[in-house]
Amino acid sequence: MLTLIQNANVVGYDEILSNASILIRDGAIERVDATEYLTEPDAEVVDAAGAWVIPGIIDTHNDSLETEINPRPSVELPREFALGNYERRALSTGVTSSFHAISFANIVSKGRTIERSVEHARLAVTSPNTLIDHQILHRCDVWTPEGVGPIFESLSSCSVRAVSINDHMPGQGQFRDLEKFKEWIRAYRSDESFDADAEIERRMQRIDRERETVQRVYNDIAERNRNRDTILVSHDDDSPEKVDRMVELGATVAEFPITFESSSRARERGMWITVGAPNVVRGGSTSNNISARDLVERNEADIICGDYHTPSLLLSAFVLVTQGYLALPAAIRMLTANPADAFDMVDRGRIEPGRVADLVVIDEIAGSPSVRMTMRGGRPVFSVDRPVLQLT
Repeated sequence: MLTLIQNANVVGYDEILSNASILIRDGAIERVDATEYLTEPDAEVVDAAGAWVIPGIIDTHNDSLETEINPRPSVELPREFALGNYERRALSTGVTSSFHAISFANIVSKGRTIERSVEHARLAVTSPNTLIDHQILHRCDVWTPEGVGPIFESLSSCSVRAVSINDHMPGQGQFRDLEKFKEWIRAYRSDESFDADAEIERRMQRIDRERETVQRVYNDIAERNRNRDTILVSHDDDSPEKVDRMVELGATVAEFPITFESSSRARERGMWITVGAPNVVRGGSTSNNISARDLVERNEADIICGDYHTPSLLLSAFVLVTQGYLALPAAIRMLTANPADAFDMVDRGRIEPGRVADLVVIDEIAGSPSVRMTMRGGRPVFSVDRPVLQLT
């Protein structure tokens, strides 16, 4: 299969190639040429008409699959239906590779169990005829030791082995502010008699009573990852000491650092640093923690992930450009080349010969990016020009 994209503004790793063409053969990029209207016999031609072309977005942490399956705590929709819905939403925002953040924990308030998490992960990585490269970011809750075994069993089915180490107990991490923690847990409770103060006290007592649990989970992870063949991701680090502990465990990625002290230590220790796209777009954290824009300004952010809002991904890069934080190639790297490098996906993330032709054609409408076409392996899998319904 031969495809030729003409008249494109190609966003490269560190420069923009204006009025260029991209030749794709059998799903891979064969040539990137400064010729506006390169010709190639027998090629199917896509006229970009001056639009931007970027690599397909690699989303390293996305919560949407779980919420597609469980849109409300008491509701569970068919998993195949939920996965298809997620794909359509993601492709329309330029995502071609997605790490579904799945919690391997028993969360009663959300109707989730470890067993269901195993099933959700299996569905994502084994479903046939998918249009996105589905990967799993296995969320390991440090207070759920029984989840570690199922996580490492699930990793055997994944082409990229990735685990995020999570601690969402109050008084630390994302929830150093106990009032914010109250708001968070109340959001998942419909019972008007629910006592948030009593719930916090119960959890704080558990922390005091079961402190050895966290170390036991750390030890289990270290034992199972002796070959260091799993990408470990620290989560919500709130101190330099926490960062150091995660690096000792083998973590190479720090997602959502909570303080400048922890982000600076992550940079010193050579970690990739991930921020959330909604934080970039909004200009601040929903938990009153540090702003992702400030981390970008401090050169302490490398990757932007979708987190809880996939549509913010592409817009976040353009916000950083329009607000003067980064040039466009550097902003796009945070969605493409940097996550590819951090998660060892070396076949994608750049518009270069030999790379997989995961590409996104983007128009700017009223100053905001709008995806016109998403290609996976050189094949269009989303296009606004494709009729929704064709009458014959």
